[in-house]
This record gives sequence, structure tokens and C-alpha cells, in this order.
Amino acid sequence: MDDALDQSLADPEEAGALTAHLVSFRSYPGEEGDVQRAVAGWLDDNGIAAELRETAGDRPNVVARIENGPGPTMLFNGHTDTVLAAEGWSCDPWQGKREGDRLYGLGACDMKSGVAAAMLATRALDRNRELWRGTLVFSAVVDEEAFSIGARAVIADGPPADYCIVTESSMEPCLGSVGKVLVRMDVTGKATHASWPDAGVNAAIEAAKLVARLDEIPLAEHPRFAATRAVLSFHSGSDQYVITVPERARVLINRMIVPGETAETILADLRALADRLDSPATFEFQVDPPYYPPWEIEPNHPLVDALRRAFEREHGRPPTWTYTGFGDANLFSGEAGIPTIQVGATGSRFHEADEWVSVTSIARAARLLVRVTAEMLPAG
Repeated sequence: MDDALDQSLADPEEAGALTAHLVSFRSYPGEEGDVQRAVAGWLDDNGIAAELRETAGDRPNVVARIENGPGPTMLFNGHTDTVLAAEGWSCDPWQGKREGDRLYGLGACDMKSGVAAAMLATRALDRNRELWRGTLVFSAVVDEEAFSIGARAVIADGPPADYCIVTESSMEPCLGSVGKVLVRMDVTGKATHASWPDAGVNAAIEAAKLVARLDEIPLAEHPRFAATRAVLSFHSGSDQYVITVPERARVLINRMIVPGETAETILADLRALADRLDSPATFEFQVDPPYYPPWEIEPNHPLVDALRRAFEREHGRPPTWTYTGFGDANLFSGEAGIPTIQVGATGSRFHEADEWVSVTSIARAARLLVRVTAEMLPAG
């Protein structure tokens, strides 16, 4: 990559200022409209035509498409929504503060810095079209912290890309992660006066019998991921005091799944366990949103090789591949089937007070994006 271009992407002050500007917009899930218009406005001001695509309410995705001759398509993706502000911030979560290389603010790390890096990389590639051939698609999406309606809309709009880089913050690049299945179990018994419980079927007790035996279902094993299971909630009976055996119970079960497991296999295991109970109650199982399939890219994939070389040039050492977290990368890889990697700026305190990002790492992430794209979309 040209040294002059390298230098143009090396300005951490611009990267930090752009990230701080995005942080200044409160963008809880459902409130992303203003920050998305700011992203689109910056792209337009820098000569890149940006499209606001409606999802639900005032929650548009931002999509910019740069066509530069025949060749493959690279997709940059990041989300602008944040979790709710935790208690205990030492500064205003949206005004933030700068201390040395650290920029503090809600979403600074997760992941407005990643969006900023992708914006800067998109501008650099637009201004240096001689470096590459093909199509570059930039997408800033909504709702990743909730149901991922933004990423799902990008996939539905198509056409699919040949490669995808999700710019979530990470200490090291990520090549895969567990998926997530949220199962709702509804149990139906028979109500009766609680003075004579044997005349009915207590849905709470029958549900509890299954919960107590969940460990009979083995968790799948994987060399890099860990499958887990957790009961999130258990509810039965009336909120109002009544002397009635409850006829209904509802349990929410969260399963983090590994490659080889699907929503269908999880439901089949639970139904088989319910059958073994020989219960007088009826059990119904349903997958509630959001569902995320697991994803993984092979370490010898050309996209991973390109990232390895770019990372080594930037850091002077090979990367340590990680396999953590879950989010929109699960959808682009596991659902849309696009070879995907995840790499962004460096920071910490995700979903906590005093979240921060390293300002210099934002520019570093932008350089990685440009180098990887130039290699995967070669000029000739």
C-alpha cells in the first residue's frame, strides 16, 4: 500500500474526533435515527453517496456502494446502536472525555469506533481507486444490541457480498463465535382448587421436573467454542393471590450453540426429554428471536491470510485468533454464507461504565481494512 495513503489513514486525531462525534448521539436500540443521519451526512460531505434504508420506525440503515469496475464485492459492516448506559460513569456517557490515548464514552468501543474506522477506510478506498477493482459496500446498521433487524435487512436487500469485515472492537481478530438459541417452553396442566391438588395437573411442578433434568441433554463439544445452557426465567401461576393449582407455566432457556448444532437440534433434544418425563402435562417448545447461527471461517481462507499479512505489517507480529462473542457477524457468515472476519479498534469495559477505546487503534483498524480490501479486490 502506498506510503502516502498509509500516512493519510494514520491520523488518530481525525479518527478520535469522528468517533467522539458519533458517541455524542444517544442511540439506544430504537433511537438510532440521528446518529445514522450523521453517518450518512459525513459520507455525503466526503463525496460518497449514502442511502438511508428504512427498517422500522426512525431507524434507517446507512448503505453506501462504490462500484469500481469488475471484480468481487467487499462488505464493511458495523452497528451504531448501544446498550443502555450503566450506573457509575465518571463522565457524561455521550460527551465522554479524552485521557491520553483513551476516549471514554458510551459506544466508544462497542462499536462507534469500528464504524468510524470503516468510514475512514471507505473514504480512502474511494479516493484511491487505482489500488483495487470491484465493489465496496459500507453499511452502518441498527439494532445489533437487540434483535439485529439492521443486519437482517442488509442481508434481505442483497445481493450478497463475496467477503465481509465486521468492525467490532477486539483485542485480537475474531474468526468465529458461538450462536444463540432462545427457547420458550410452555407447559399446560389442569387447574383445580389447591386444597385438592391431586385433582389437577400442576404446570409449575411439571415444568420444574424438566428443568431439573436439563443436564441429561449433553452439550456439544467443539475445539474452539464452548456450548452453554442457562434458564433465564420461570413463571407460573397468577400474579394475584389465588388458591388454584397453576395450569400454565413458561420457561425461557438460553442456549449458546456451536457448529453442528441448530435451532432444530436444540428443539428436538428438549422434546425428547419431555417425552421421557411421561408427564400428564403437555409441553410446547418454540424458538423466540433473536436467533444467531454459529459462525467460523477457516484459518487458511484467503480472507484470513490477507488479514494476517495486514496485521503483521501493522503490529510487527502475527495475530492471535479469537473465537468470542456473537452478533451480526453470525448472520453475515452463518446465515448469508459470506466469508467473514471480525476486526476493529482496541478498547475495554464493554457494556460497563467508563467504556473506552484506544484512539490510535481506530486509525490502525482503518489501515487494516484498506490493506485487506486492496488484497482481496486486486487492481490487476
